[in-house]
This record gives sequence, structure tokens and C-alpha cells, in this order.
Amino acid sequence: MNNETTPDPLGGEASRSWWAIIKACSGTAADRRNQYWFLGWMFAWAVSFVAATWALVGLEPDGAAAWLVAAGPNVFSIAALLAYLRFLRMADELLRQIQLEGLALGFGAGVLFAVGYQLLVLAGAPQAQLSDLAGVMMAAQTSESGQLDFSSLAVVLKALQSNQKVK
Repeated sequence: MNNETTPDPLGGEASRSWWAIIKACSGTAADRRNQYWFLGWMFAWAVSFVAATWALVGLEPDGAAAWLVAAGPNVFSIAALLAYLRFLRMADELLRQIQLEGLALGFGAGVLFAVGYQLLVLAGAPQAQLSDLAGVMMAAQTSESGQLDFSSLAVVLKALQSNQKVK
């Protein structure tokens, strides 16, 4: 077994690491470079989001300082979006089609969740947060062949469950 595989707990074939999956799904060297830029900006956004959340909750800034802290991570998210657009524009037709189909599925799942979940709230389900909607959209977008990634869906359901406990 090489360093890019992990044993399957069910005894099947070894599963590939996330790094190996990213490398295998990136196409050409330019596609990989553009995807690495996108992933780098997304990592910077995630770190800045956690830091901004910590600062807003822990330091409790007031007025303009609070708005600046809250708006800060958006700089990285805009950079990530621009890197993703560059990745899409420079990708070959097949990779672009796969990415766009994933985005379409994520958008459709998000719309269905946003509209359909309102009925569940009326029936007694906990109120959903925007982050729950984003989780559903990401789980659907990263799915393969139109099938939901159940590990991502489990994270979304766990978040919904934790929202119910908090309230």
C-alpha cells in the first residue's frame, strides 16, 4: 500500500486519499495549478472565517470594527470565486461540463431544501440556518453521478441536530 491509499474498513479495495483524488481529477497541469490556487484561496477564507468568528464572539468589537472583522473573510471568498472562474474557463470541455453539472445539482438541491424545509419547520423541525443550506448545496455539488455524498449529508444533518439542541 502506498502513501496515497488507506485501507477500506469493510475489506474492499483501498480508498484513495483526498490529495490523490484532487490530483487525479484535475486534468492537465494548468488545471491542477488553477485548482491549487482555488484551494489555497478557500483555505485562506476558511482560516479567516474561523478567526473572524473568534474575534466577533470573543473580543466583541463594536461599530465599524465589527463590520470590518465580519467583512474581512469576504476578500478571500471573492478571490476564491475568481480563481474558480479561471479554473472553469481554462478547463477542457469534459472537466468544465462535470463541474457545471455539479454546480447545477448543488443549486437545485439548495433550492429544493430551502423551499421544502419550510414545510418541515411548520411541522415542528428546528429552524435551519443559512449554513445548513450551504452544506446541502456543497454535499450535492461534490456528489458523483448525481448521487448525494452521504458523509457530507450526515454532517449537514448533525448540524441541524445541534441547532435544535442550542435553541
